[in-house]
Amino acid sequence: MESKPLFIAFIMLMFLAFTQFNQPSKASTITTTKTFTSLNYDGMIYAEASGYTTARDADSGEVIDGGILIAVGQEYDGNYSIYRAFLIFDTANIPDNANITQAIISIHVSLDHSDTDFEIIVQNGQPTYPHIPLQAGDYDRQHYIGNGGSNDTANIGGSGNWLNITLNSDGKSWINKQGNTKLCLRSSRDINGLAPSGSELIYLGASESAGENAPKLIVSYEYEACIYNFYGPYSEETGLKDGSINVTVYPASGAPFNFTLDGNYTLEVENRPLAIKWRVGENCTRSYVPIYDYEDIYIFKPASPYFYYVCEIIDFIGLHDVYLESKVNLNGSSFIVERRHITSGGKANFVFTEFQTYSFTLKSNEGIIELGSRTIPERPSIFSETIKFMVEPTLLSQDYADYSGLTVSATRINSTSIQAIYQDSNGRTSSVTITIYLIQSNNNLKQEYQQTYSSVNSITLNWYDALPEKDYLVEFNVEHADYGSLTWKIPCPAPPSQSTASIWNNLLGWLGDWPINPSNFISAVLIICMVTLGSYKDAHIGLFAGAITAGILIWLGWYSMSWGTLSIIMCLIGMFAMVKGRRRLIER
Repeated sequence: MESKPLFIAFIMLMFLAFTQFNQPSKASTITTTKTFTSLNYDGMIYAEASGYTTARDADSGEVIDGGILIAVGQEYDGNYSIYRAFLIFDTANIPDNANITQAIISIHVSLDHSDTDFEIIVQNGQPTYPHIPLQAGDYDRQHYIGNGGSNDTANIGGSGNWLNITLNSDGKSWINKQGNTKLCLRSSRDINGLAPSGSELIYLGASESAGENAPKLIVSYEYEACIYNFYGPYSEETGLKDGSINVTVYPASGAPFNFTLDGNYTLEVENRPLAIKWRVGENCTRSYVPIYDYEDIYIFKPASPYFYYVCEIIDFIGLHDVYLESKVNLNGSSFIVERRHITSGGKANFVFTEFQTYSFTLKSNEGIIELGSRTIPERPSIFSETIKFMVEPTLLSQDYADYSGLTVSATRINSTSIQAIYQDSNGRTSSVTITIYLIQSNNNLKQEYQQTYSSVNSITLNWYDALPEKDYLVEFNVEHADYGSLTWKIPCPAPPSQSTASIWNNLLGWLGDWPINPSNFISAVLIICMVTLGSYKDAHIGLFAGAITAGILIWLGWYSMSWGTLSIIMCLIGMFAMVKGRRRLIER
C-alpha cells in the first residue's frame, strides 16, 4: 500500500515535466474569403443645374438613401444631373494582421438606362467622407481621390446582371480592418468633366433590396492564425487528468461554439476570442480571457467545496485594460486557473475551493503586478465573500511616471500638508486637473479639492487642509499633445502619529537596541500586573482584567496585538470560567 502514494506522485511529476515544455505552436498562415453586404447607410447623392459645371462642382447635393436603388452616372434632359453612389461595408472582423490578396465589389445592375458606355470607378474619401449617415456635403467631388478599381458598363450585358469591380492595390488598401469601409462610385465621364447629351445612368440594387440584390464586397485574405492549445481537464487537487469537459468559445464575431476537451485540443481562429468558459458545477463557471495570439490553456476542475468569490481591485494607480489571473501551484509549477477582465467597478467573480491557496497576478497596460498568495476563507452561507487587492504605484516594477519628459509626484509633507508636482520639460501639456480625495471607510473617495490648469507645464500645488490621521488620494488628469489623455492616482497616507507607543520607544531608546519593541515590553508588564492583582480575587477574574487591559492598550496604540488574537484569548478565558464555575457547583 505504501507504493500507491509514490506512484501518484511519480505520475504528477511526469505530467508537470511534460507540460512544462509544451511551447505554443508556431504560427500558421490561413487563407479565407468573406463576403460583406453593404449596410443600410448606402445611398446616392445628386445635384441638378442648368449648367454642367455648376452641377458637377456643387459642394452639396440631394441625399437619397432610403430606396432600393442607387444611381451612378450623368443625365441631360434640359438640365444637367450628376449622380454619385456610396457603399458602406462593416469590415471590422478582418484580422489586423491580414494580407488582403483580392477584393471584388459585386453590384447588381437593376436598370441600365445608359446610351453611352462609361467606367464605374471606385474612389476614396476616408476616413471622413462619406459620413454615416450620408450628408448633403458628401456630394463634393473634391472629397474623393484615386482609382481603386473600375469596370466598363459595356460589360453589363443588360439589366438584371451583376457587374464585378476588382480592386487594385490602392483599392485594397482602402479596406478598413478596424471599422467600416466607405467607398464612392463615380462615372469616369463625371471624373473627366465630360458633359452628357442624354442618359448615362445605371441603377444598382441597394442594401434595402432585402439583401438579395444588395452590393457585396468579397474579400480574400491570408492571415496568421491565433492558436490556443488546450490541455486537460485536470483535478486541481491532484494534478491528474479528470475525465472530459465541454468548453465554450466566444469568438470576436459570430455565435459561440463548443468542443469537448479530453486530453488536448488545438484551436485556430482569426482573432482572439472574447472569452473561453467551462462549467465546473451546477452553478459555477470558470472563465479564461486570452490576451495573446498564442497560449497554452490548462483546464482545471476545483476540489469540493467550491463557490463563487468576488475579487475586487482597489486601484490607486489608474490602471487601464486590467486582467486578473488566479493560479494554482502543483509540485512547484504554477498554472493559470482563471483569467478575467476587470471592468468598471473593479470586481469579477472567480471560482475557488475553500481553504485552498491561490496566487494572483494582475496584468494591465501599465505593467504586470504580482499580488502574492491568498488562502481562500470559508464562504458565508448567504453572502459572497470578497477578496480585496490594494494596488499602489509601489507595486509596479517599472518607474510609474515613465512618459518621456514628464514628472508626476504627490507626497505628504506633514500631517496637514500635501504637495503635488507636475512638470513637462517638453512643454506639450494642454491641461492638468489635480483632484485630492479623502479615503473614507470601505475605500470610498470623497472629493476635497480640485483645480484645473491650462497650458501650464510646471505646477507645484501645496494643500494645507489635510486631516492629520486621514489618508488621501491625489489624482492627475492630463491632456497631452503627444500622449493624449493620461491619469495618475497616487495615495498619500497619513504620516505615522506620535502615539504613546512612539513616546515609550523614544524614552527608552537611550538604552540601545531592544530585542522586542519597548512599547510592547511596557504593555506586557502592565498586563501581567493586572492579571496578578485580579488573581488575588479569582484566577479567571485576573485573566479577564488582563484581557481588558490588553484591549485598552491595543486601542491606544501601545500594544501590537491583533484584535483577532485578543478575541480568541477572550473566548478561551470564557470557556475556562465556565468550566471552573461548573466544577464549583459539582463540589458543592
